[in-house]
Amino acid sequence: SGSGGASTLLVNAGKAEFKGVELEVTALPVDGLTLTGSLGYTDPKYKQFLFLNPQTNVVSDIAGSARFSNLAKFNSYVSAEYAFPSMGIGQLSIRGSYAYRSHVYFYPNDAVNIFNKVVDSNATNNVEARITLSDIPVGNKLRAEISLFGENLLNEDQALYGVDFGGLGFGGKIFGEPRRFGVDAKFTY
Repeated sequence: SGSGGASTLLVNAGKAEFKGVELEVTALPVDGLTLTGSLGYTDPKYKQFLFLNPQTNVVSDIAGSARFSNLAKFNSYVSAEYAFPSMGIGQLSIRGSYAYRSHVYFYPNDAVNIFNKVVDSNATNNVEARITLSDIPVGNKLRAEISLFGENLLNEDQALYGVDFGGLGFGGKIFGEPRRFGVDAKFTY
């Protein structure tokens, strides 16, 4: 972002190793109740990450300090959904869920992206709920579904992405929506 304007440089980091584990479970303990859950853990390490410093024109291996961009080391999800016995006016179900994602950096190299630690994303917790009445008879072949929902019920500031304009002296974040409630309606024929 000096006198030559702004530019983006994509490079191959060289060598990396990923270790991790993932678990997904679905349980149906009683009629109508579905429990789901997942856990994921990733432990990535750069083995080699050669970086050409544009100020010194020297190549060095920054594998020890480089970060993996857009990667959460830990994430989890749990949900419970209960579908009540079918009624004459439709099928009523309720669902609640909780998701967690650990801290995320959006850029690998603090030497180039000087606001990397400012535009990062803290760990996020997301709680959602939904009540749905489905299979509502509307006509001969027409069926309707209506849902009331709530998203981001904890009203957390959730950074979706960060932009580092380091050479210009600032950075910015793009956030997800705050707590919100709504109604969905669907028709099928």
